[in-house]
Amino acid sequence: MKKASFFDKYAQEYDWLTDATRREESHRREVTAIIEKCHPLSVLDAGCATGLTTRLFAAAGINTVGIDRSRRMIKLARENTLNSHHPLSFRYGEFEYLPRILYNKFDLVVCLANAITGVNSLSGLRKSLKNFKAVLKPGGTLLIQMLNYLAVREGVLMPVRTTVHEGLIYIRFTERKGRRHSLYIIRLDLDRKPVQMEPFRSDFDNFTVDEMETTLKTTGFSKIKKYADLFLERRFTPSSRDLVITAWKAPH
Repeated sequence: MKKASFFDKYAQEYDWLTDATRREESHRREVTAIIEKCHPLSVLDAGCATGLTTRLFAAAGINTVGIDRSRRMIKLARENTLNSHHPLSFRYGEFEYLPRILYNKFDLVVCLANAITGVNSLSGLRKSLKNFKAVLKPGGTLLIQMLNYLAVREGVLMPVRTTVHEGLIYIRFTERKGRRHSLYIIRLDLDRKPVQMEPFRSDFDNFTVDEMETTLKTTGFSKIKKYADLFLERRFTPSSRDLVITAWKAPH
């Protein structure tokens, strides 16, 4: 199994892997639902990747900043919006070390698609949540979407998605061992003769629901609510595949 990250080697294929064009409209409906529930005038998209979520918030007229710990993703996000007239910008940033210039700037911070697990540890989670609280305005909302790993059967390969772009096929699946997860990506290039297959694996630890709630409380958040989707309608249950958790920064 290759140790190189797919996202490092093929960052320019991220949107093909995630089928961004086809899922844009459904994600627009999710973003619209979040806007209707939270009413933000400014948003920080933490873990923005190539910028789809950032662009959707900005297209609604909301001042939006996308940050990501991958400089290659930020470069692609900027290239994707070169001719945009919407109120958006992108910058490199790690959740644990957000610059003070962003403090008290945002009504809403979103951290979607399990990006929070990139902090790798509970201490990293505490630092990240403290930073998210710092960049929120008083009365602002934090929204995190993550995998509910207890809904994934241990030791069973679970399909995620297969996507196709011209002569490229991407197959994704995941496996859980305890709280440790492995994400597998198989990249098939059908235009190569013979067909080229490249397997990649990335490993991460997920946080439990209790760990998330406890850490949110200890970092000063309140009014914590749990949902099973980004429409913020379905209540979270132990069998829900996703955990969407919202929390509030109290006014001074």
